[in-house]
Amino acid sequence: MPGTADLTAEIAPRRPRVPAAERERMILDAAVTFFAEQGPEGQTRLLARAIGIPHSVLYRHFPSKEDLFAAVCEEMFRRRWQPEWEALPRAPGVSLEERLLRFYRQAGQVILAPEFLRLALFVGLADHPSGAVLRALMRQHVVAPLAAALGTGPAAEEAAWNLHGRVFYAGMRMAVWRGGAPRDPAQAVEAAIRGHVAGALAALPA
Repeated sequence: MPGTADLTAEIAPRRPRVPAAERERMILDAAVTFFAEQGPEGQTRLLARAIGIPHSVLYRHFPSKEDLFAAVCEEMFRRRWQPEWEALPRAPGVSLEERLLRFYRQAGQVILAPEFLRLALFVGLADHPSGAVLRALMRQHVVAPLAAALGTGPAAEEAAWNLHGRVFYAGMRMAVWRGGAPRDPAQAVEAAIRGHVAGALAALPA
């Protein structure tokens, strides 16, 4: 019969405890990718399995799937945005085209990421409450700085929406219509900006 020392040796070492904040961040990061693929209807049981944690642990951090999806939208539509990007379209001493390119090179890390674009579509189509956060981001932090760079008044705002729509479509080719994705995504975005600048300026009042 094995002694106490033998029995102790046979016990597998316990995994180190993961701090609650670190585990919550791990769940949220995984949920961004998960919901971007599955949409709001994705089953959290599958998410927990993919992460490698019990389903009950996931709900310990996020009491419901709605809470988790709202946290994902808050992360993508608010927290990852950097306010300093908003100054780029109006940087002095730089051509309009270069200012817009700089803006989308920086802000595009968030607003042209496949996860952002797919979540934006899901939220919009489902009329999800998180749509208010998304609309605020687009109107106040994307379109408003672009419009200020293009001119003043409703015409400049419309030009800003048109410009972003063209860039947005280039991103959608990568995020949704993957079979039609551009060979070089960065060049596709730049081409959309360069191709729109002349027309946008020409359409504005003198």
